[in-house]
Amino acid sequence: MPALAKIQALKEQMPKEYQSISHFVEHALQSIDTLVEEHRKYTAAQALYGDKIVGSEERLYRETVLDVRAQLLLTLEKTVEDLLHKGDKHWSKHFKDGVE
Repeated sequence: MPALAKIQALKEQMPKEYQSISHFVEHALQSIDTLVEEHRKYTAAQALYGDKIVGSEERLYRETVLDVRAQLLLTLEKTVEDLLHKGDKHWSKHFKDGVE
């Protein structure tokens, strides 16, 4: 499922007063996308200038960005789960300090 669709699905599960959390994640993912685009342009400019682009470094960069995006989505999922199970004494919280 694409990230924005997943965020929208999680937003619909959240109580209304907590839905602004999903906006933060959307904005964070947009910022990451902007950073990736700027990096792509910078790398292309370096290549045009004649600098050698190290493929392994680019692969590591892309893997790291994908990991950060995945962690943001996973954290949002865990937050939604904790919100939905608020008050459930049998639920083992993901975040011991709460989600408020």
